[in-house]
Amino acid sequence: MAAIVLKQLNPGYIDRHGAGSDALDKTIDALRMRYNKYPLQGAQFFKTETPKGGVFKISTFGTTLQLPTENQDSASLPFATPIKGFPISFTVKNYRMAVQVERSYVEDQLQDIARKQMSGLMNSARLLLEYNFASVINNASSTSYTGADGMPLSDPAHPHARRATGTWSNEETAAALTSSTWATARKNMRKRPDEFGHRQPILPRKLVVCADIEQKARELKVASKIPETATNQPWVFGSDDWDIVVWDYMTSTTAWFLVGNRPAEFSGMHYCPAVRPGIAPTEGGDKSTDIIWGQRLRMRFVVGFSVEPNIQYNAGA
Repeated sequence: MAAIVLKQLNPGYIDRHGAGSDALDKTIDALRMRYNKYPLQGAQFFKTETPKGGVFKISTFGTTLQLPTENQDSASLPFATPIKGFPISFTVKNYRMAVQVERSYVEDQLQDIARKQMSGLMNSARLLLEYNFASVINNASSTSYTGADGMPLSDPAHPHARRATGTWSNEETAAALTSSTWATARKNMRKRPDEFGHRQPILPRKLVVCADIEQKARELKVASKIPETATNQPWVFGSDDWDIVVWDYMTSTTAWFLVGNRPAEFSGMHYCPAVRPGIAPTEGGDKSTDIIWGQRLRMRFVVGFSVEPNIQYNAGA
């Protein structure tokens, strides 16, 4: 016979019957708090920005000009004009959550346990941030998530700010991580053009992988010979100046990408906190109840991207 539900609890309350019932169960010999620490792995790839009035709007300008032309002193000067960038705006979003405690739970001298049960609010905030960071790379090639130039974060045809120059690519043909595909991605980063088509070489400093291909990434890092061949050729990039980052919140089981050496101030991936995660005390809003105290979380932020030449993305295979 199925159990009969005698009471439907309100979510967010710690009381004697639901979330707190085990603390009152005399047959339970030990009540231990579960581990719930969440590392912020994706924050390192985002530049922290300051939104104004609930919106963060960004564009770019260039200092690159055409090359000087041969011109005599008596001739009219040829003038050059800098190229403006692509603007984009992000609207800050509001996030809140609370946990409250029933009076009888405190009366039974379980206040200490109640406080520990509420301690997960800040970890919940950290996890929300991590999912937002990861969402950018998990949708790197999705046409539903576009940046300032109207293209996904990773695309083979980003338009240059100077349209006459054509397009550029930060996306590799989907292929498994090998010494060959790593070297090809590195080469393509070195060939990164500016808005006039001049080379602005970028050197990889991080190889970011999902957990499923961590072993392969570490093999490439420590190998002295090319791993996939039997010709005994040396692998010259293993000791090069790059590190491995395993991003556990990447949903793909094959994706990987390189992050280059452009300074963080030029990042095209943005974290815009208007109000950082904060915990404050709260009490039951309905004074007819005995929901007496608790904690509430509030945060306002948005995560997004504009244009990011400092990555070279491969969906893997």
